[in-house]
Amino acid sequence: MKEIESNYDAEMAVFKKKLKMLEKFKGRHTELITLYLPNGVDRSTVMGQLSEEINQSSNIKSPTTRKNVQGALRKIIVFLKKIDFKLPENGLVVFSGNVSEIDGRSDIRLFTIHPIKNLNVKLYWCDAAFHLDPLREMVVPNEFYAIIAIDKNEVTIAQLSGKKYDILGHFTSTVPGKIRAGGQSSQRFERLREEALQDFFKKSASKFNNYFAEKHEKIKGVIIGGPGMTKQYFLDKQAIHHELAKKIIGVIDTSYTDEGGIREIVQKSSEILKDTELMKERLILEKFLGEVAKDGLATYGKKEVEDTIEQGRVSALLVSEDIPWLVIKKNCEHCNTEEIEIFQNPNDYDESKLKCTKCNSKVEVLEEIDYLDYIMEKAKSTGADIKVISTETNEGKHFLESFGGVGAMLRYKI
Repeated sequence: MKEIESNYDAEMAVFKKKLKMLEKFKGRHTELITLYLPNGVDRSTVMGQLSEEINQSSNIKSPTTRKNVQGALRKIIVFLKKIDFKLPENGLVVFSGNVSEIDGRSDIRLFTIHPIKNLNVKLYWCDAAFHLDPLREMVVPNEFYAIIAIDKNEVTIAQLSGKKYDILGHFTSTVPGKIRAGGQSSQRFERLREEALQDFFKKSASKFNNYFAEKHEKIKGVIIGGPGMTKQYFLDKQAIHHELAKKIIGVIDTSYTDEGGIREIVQKSSEILKDTELMKERLILEKFLGEVAKDGLATYGKKEVEDTIEQGRVSALLVSEDIPWLVIKKNCEHCNTEEIEIFQNPNDYDESKLKCTKCNSKVEVLEEIDYLDYIMEKAKSTGADIKVISTETNEGKHFLESFGGVGAMLRYKI
């Protein structure tokens, strides 16, 4: 069960990365095609629709747009025939079109994405951008933590979902300092400071409530941080919505109350947040680094990790979500050989220069695959656990920069 949950987390991380990549593509005209295929969709209906779209596209006035749309449609048809219309359990979404940023030049590419949840919509869409709304709905977090860092001078409010926190708001106070203006009595000055502080806490609680009160059912816990007694003073005012107050699971001492304070809260809440993705990630990286240091059950590097996967020795694959490598699945038009080619620098990829390694003939690109997808599928086939490592933390950045972003915990050494 733990392996299934872990692999789901990894698949979700890759899913989000691919969405971000697809969002960047913009067509110069309505020539980017999106095809949603739920599992069980009728093959003949889909292929018939694609053939009809090719016929209809002959009416497009612009020769360039017509050529690009027809090229994208043919690429989708070839891909579906090559996979023999065998769709994943949750369905499949296929994207194809001219993504060239240079006017007048064609660069027709094909991408696929495996929905993280069951796809219940069948759709053909041709536009100047890929249609991603049904997929975006799948990544709305079901549960998260609400965090507030507060003192007399400022407040920062954040939401922790999985391995990432998002700053929702940062506000400063108008509470006067401890030095009195000339002519003011000490008593009156303290009263003014107290009133200003009360008002600031009230406004801070109101902001916090506005962000989270209506979503309280999805909140796993509320954590409050800040220096000294200020945070407890804030709590004693009982201005936080009662449903949120019920979910307070920690009060943490911090040195800061800006974004640095939020980071402090997350770092110091390891016991409270031990089941979150962020803490799971830190633990696996600590274990990995420990094994590397003693030359134990760990390895890293593209070739080394791929070799150990082939040998079935990987117990857990660690791969950085920021690896940009591109995997090309190609088919030789002469000898019908299907091959994989990996580009560690995606800018080196040029479809027109691809050749068959067996007969040096021209090849047809069937699919472009993110390296994360590629290596995860290989690891899953051996029963390995999978951890996609973010670069949101210093540990994650270190893993990418020092170990190339690819590592593995091993079942045994040889």
